[in-house]
Amino acid sequence: MQQDNCSNNSQLNNALPVYEASSAVLGLCFVLGVPANLAVLGFLVGRWKENNFTIKLMLSLAVSDLLNLLLLPLWIWALLHDWIFGYAACKIVSYIEYWSLYSSILCVTLLSLQRYFQVLHPQKWSKLGDYGKTSLLCGIWILSGVFASYAPVQREVGCDQYGFHYCYQNFKNLTEKVVTSLFEVLLFTVSFCLLVYFYYFLYRGVNESPFSSANRMTKLVTKIVLTYFIFGVPFTIANIFIISAALLKNDKLSAAADFASKISTALIFLNSCVDPFLYTFSIRQLQHHGSVTETGGQTLQSPTNTLAITGDTIAAT
Repeated sequence: MQQDNCSNNSQLNNALPVYEASSAVLGLCFVLGVPANLAVLGFLVGRWKENNFTIKLMLSLAVSDLLNLLLLPLWIWALLHDWIFGYAACKIVSYIEYWSLYSSILCVTLLSLQRYFQVLHPQKWSKLGDYGKTSLLCGIWILSGVFASYAPVQREVGCDQYGFHYCYQNFKNLTEKVVTSLFEVLLFTVSFCLLVYFYYFLYRGVNESPFSSANRMTKLVTKIVLTYFIFGVPFTIANIFIISAALLKNDKLSAAADFASKISTALIFLNSCVDPFLYTFSIRQLQHHGSVTETGGQTLQSPTNTLAITGDTIAAT
């Protein structure tokens, strides 16, 4: 591995297994996630004429996940060799990665809110109209772009703390490091709490309906919450360790936190592989069994007992 005047010491040798493990996880994400998201895009584009907000929101999620995954070969190469793509590419790629990551998080959160209002408060949801729903979609990408604005500012090309020539996150001081990690912790915590809140009341509302048998809904909600928790918690814990190490000025804890951050960041990309199966294919299966019916602008009643919803809706048995 060429180091381009970067230090070659025991710390570099100790870091190698972590970089190799991270690159292996990223490679798995790319191989599994890109075809899955492309299949989802094909499925959703074929249903675009239905003018259904759920389809548009899932399409937005698939696009953000695909953007996140398509840039992985650059990071894999850099982990196994060096960052050879230049200073500008470092900042641009970092911004796109964070932008698509935050867009994915906001899409997942909005999906929980949308399902809650469509099923339990359809009249309120219908008041949004096409303009309001389009504004929500645009707002996701604009807000995630704003959230990601710190990424290119902090990215530099050079020797990181382990001696790798890399596109790395360079903090000017401890305060910037703590504030950045705290923001990422708060973003995950708030989005996860909203996810749990809306899906809990959605499940309870459907389960208490005299017409419904919420077995499939329960399974789907459980999968969504657990998946988001499993892939998001390690990254959040790593950020908490980073904050603690910075405040305590503990070098050993800081090194351990940085290692944990690299592994947990790689795991985040696995979520982009799971999303297509969790959201699109699960919903498609529910539709196939008559549990979920979607339409635009009318009330549906499936042959089995249903909870009928008006508008651009979901009707859950």
